[in-house]
Amino acid sequence: AAAEEEEAKRKARREEILAAPEPAPNGSSTAKLSLRLPSGERLQRTFLADETLEEVYQWAHCCRATLQPAAFELCTSFPTRVLAERSATLGSLGLTPSSALVLRAVEP
Repeated sequence: AAAEEEEAKRKARREEILAAPEPAPNGSSTAKLSLRLPSGERLQRTFLADETLEEVYQWAHCCRATLQPAAFELCTSFPTRVLAERSATLGSLGLTPSSALVLRAVEP
């Protein structure tokens, strides 16, 4: 039952995220992110540069098809750098105007 409730929350959050309009790509004021999942699937979305990494983690958690892996981290693809400072803005992390990220499983 707890898993079903979690999945319902995740789907509701996904609808909320996807309903929000994406900003038009605009140089250094936006970050167009491409996220590669362990399955090889890719997700893409444009965020404002002043949005936080936490918002990207929320998007990655909610918008992928499955909850596997349950625990994950986001990394830049090259050079590989784990993005862990969730309160940092995308601009301060150097993810503008576009970046390729990788979703990597973390051992619990």
